[in-house]
Amino acid sequence: MGGKTQKTEAAPDPWDIGFGAALFVFALVALFIWFPNDIRGGFVETDHAGKIEPGDAFFPVLLACAILALSATHVLKVLLLQRHTGEDGAHAGLSRDDLMFLVLFNLVVVCGLAAMYWLGPLAVSIANAISGNELTYRQMVDTFPYKYIGYGVGGFIMTASLIAWAEAGLRWQAIVAVMSVIAVSIVVFDILLINVQLPPNADY
Repeated sequence: MGGKTQKTEAAPDPWDIGFGAALFVFALVALFIWFPNDIRGGFVETDHAGKIEPGDAFFPVLLACAILALSATHVLKVLLLQRHTGEDGAHAGLSRDDLMFLVLFNLVVVCGLAAMYWLGPLAVSIANAISGNELTYRQMVDTFPYKYIGYGVGGFIMTASLIAWAEAGLRWQAIVAVMSVIAVSIVVFDILLINVQLPPNADY
């Protein structure tokens, strides 16, 4: 006794299990229903010179497989690991703070994706207004700097905002890290892999 809080074994959190299970099902649907019916290219393809290179389905399949593995690991971890909480520390379900977190998190992601999708076409429209041209973003989708504007700015907004939120501030080291990751991804996906377009350029 003596004021000590008694420890009891708590049942697995149903929200944790549901989250992992939902992602697991989503990954299976993507791999076996969505991708086969929506992506025309294969996982790997051979170009005209006989060189094997990533196909249209390469990166979506890798991402779905990663989600599948991580979600399965998450569910197994929740089911197998014992969680110890105090008598008054039992999980009370999805709280108002949890819902607010989800709303704000999704708001940040949506704003980043919106910037990623619209800034490129907006930059082309501004350039047209200045130069008097009538070019479309589809025509400039593989032209520097337009093809990098949406991906770079939208990716920075999304990742830097989430880091600043998590750390209650944005340090210069975080800014350098975000910009470095974006730069490396541009080099890998746009320069080294010549048949891959940065998001959202493939949608235009």
